[in-house]
Amino acid sequence: MKSLRIGVVGAGYISRTYHCPSLTRLKEKYPQLELAAICDMKEERARELASRFGFGKAYTDTGEMIVSEKLHGACILVDPGNMKKVALQFIRRRIPVLLEKPPGADSSEVRELISAAEKHGVANLVALNRRFMPLARRMKELIEHAERPPQLLSAEMLRHERTEPEFAFGTAVHAIDLMRYLGGDVAGLRVKKLELAANKAPAYIVEFDFESGLPGRLSILPETGMEAERYTVHGNNWTITLEAPLDWTVDYPGRLLFFEGRKRHFIQDNRLWPESMRDHLEITGFLGEVEHFIACLAGGDRPQPSLADCLQSVEIAEAVLAGKNVKFG
Repeated sequence: MKSLRIGVVGAGYISRTYHCPSLTRLKEKYPQLELAAICDMKEERARELASRFGFGKAYTDTGEMIVSEKLHGACILVDPGNMKKVALQFIRRRIPVLLEKPPGADSSEVRELISAAEKHGVANLVALNRRFMPLARRMKELIEHAERPPQLLSAEMLRHERTEPEFAFGTAVHAIDLMRYLGGDVAGLRVKKLELAANKAPAYIVEFDFESGLPGRLSILPETGMEAERYTVHGNNWTITLEAPLDWTVDYPGRLLFFEGRKRHFIQDNRLWPESMRDHLEITGFLGEVEHFIACLAGGDRPQPSLADCLQSVEIAEAVLAGKNVKFG
């Protein structure tokens, strides 16, 4: 491919902080990559990011950008309520898409996008950056190659003053999806919705039954005194713990620990790196997910996780929000 023209829809926080910087970085590795255009309803924001990151043109109308720019791919970084409408414009023009999570307002919208992508043969990737964190990938490798099988997968998603009603769907889908990435597809789950004293938003305890037989437990607590995401898997005489490297949490820049016979081993402790040597975009997984999208477009490969791959994560997040138990299959 002589050129790889990419457009971006959305010039908000996630775009300016992670995706656009990642695209700019990748131009060094992929000389065919062109940042063709960026679109946002607010013209000033679109023009600002176009100037800052080197996009060829700024738009306020997605349709106009699609017609004018002859794009080979697009990063759609809009809220769930607008995702289906915007994404379908690209999919129907057979333009591959990277979609911010969750890729729709509910699971029915995700199914509509899956159907459209299959009908038009459009490659797609859902931006679930935890899967692309190097520490999470290493954790998955350790689990898969353990001499003795895992016995329990548990996680905590801890936030401070996150009182939005849709937190369990819009944000906790990240933790749900990483549970699936580490433990596999889910056969069923039980949800305990907790209306805690003094809290404005509910908390949730989710019990997973993975298809492999592995049990799992996820605590979603949006109003604690700290912010962190921690994932732990236990086996006979061994334990692996991931302190996820999210830059607003107490655990940043993250570490991966392995315990065996009561002895602690550091698989990787990013805190030991001088700050000047930390690759923030890589550590957090955003660079990896954007590069995966670009590499798949350049090589004609299927990106993962696709809309179809992440559908169950969305269905689980939907069930958690509703406080409903679910069985799949």
